[in-house]
Amino acid sequence: MGTWIDLYVRHDQAKALLARAVQKLYDYNERFSANDPNSQLMQVNQRAGRSARAVDPDLFELIKLGKAESIASKGRLNIAIGPLVKLWGIGFEGAHKPSHQAIEACLERIDPRQIALNEASHEVYLARQGMEIDLGALAKGYFADQIMDDFIQAGAQSAMINLGGNVKVYGPPPKRPELRDWRIGIQDPRKPRGQNCAVLQVHNQSVVTSGGYERKLDVDGHSYQHIFDSRTGYPVENELASVSVLADQSVMAEVWTTRLYPLSLTEIQAELAQAKDYQALVIDKQGRLLASRGLLDHLQVLK
Repeated sequence: MGTWIDLYVRHDQAKALLARAVQKLYDYNERFSANDPNSQLMQVNQRAGRSARAVDPDLFELIKLGKAESIASKGRLNIAIGPLVKLWGIGFEGAHKPSHQAIEACLERIDPRQIALNEASHEVYLARQGMEIDLGALAKGYFADQIMDDFIQAGAQSAMINLGGNVKVYGPPPKRPELRDWRIGIQDPRKPRGQNCAVLQVHNQSVVTSGGYERKLDVDGHSYQHIFDSRTGYPVENELASVSVLADQSVMAEVWTTRLYPLSLTEIQAELAQAKDYQALVIDKQGRLLASRGLLDHLQVLK
């Protein structure tokens, strides 16, 4: 997954549960990876425009969810964005700003509506040659949900999963079991890793943060972040530094961080006013915070 992992579970068989969780993460990575040519997902991508490929039910489930959310978001989230990510390569060796012509040509290969799904056979078919699915915007959330379900079904008293900043918690915190809520720090996007600007009190939910401050490409005095707007083919440019979403399901927190991030502050305010299944904390590039109304009682701003 290319990220650091932190797992905790309170259970009589904690070591065994953690070992199974780690093995499950390795298994997910082997099958869901967009970088391993032998993964099931990459085998789907390699057959683009030629033939369908049957995949395991869990991978099919996530691709199905990703397609539906990609279409609903009108391009703000897009699991077909693989060719665009690889074209720019931000965060990887050889990153560069492509020509406008190359970007325009790439836009023809990132339409999620051209992902065909067969429910009966679990086959996935990409209609155009050169298409690639990339589940990076959803996978960690999906993995966290599945592993937490395993912990709970095994009878865990409390648990925490942190997949590179994608956090999901259950039960009371270990150091203060008399308390109900975990305290989850929110990174200050203007400062080095580990320095927080806010804390969220979280109970049996997930917090996911998206931000363009960690992976960048600097070209001719302009800085491009790694989060793309698939409607234009260029990295998102707005006044936001990060978006953190609190939701019951980690995968849906992933969905909403990705859907909100390309918007302006005014557009986000309108979205948060009608949000029902999630709460959000937005930090702009000047360090100002915007929180949804339902989050205020669970938010501590640090000075």
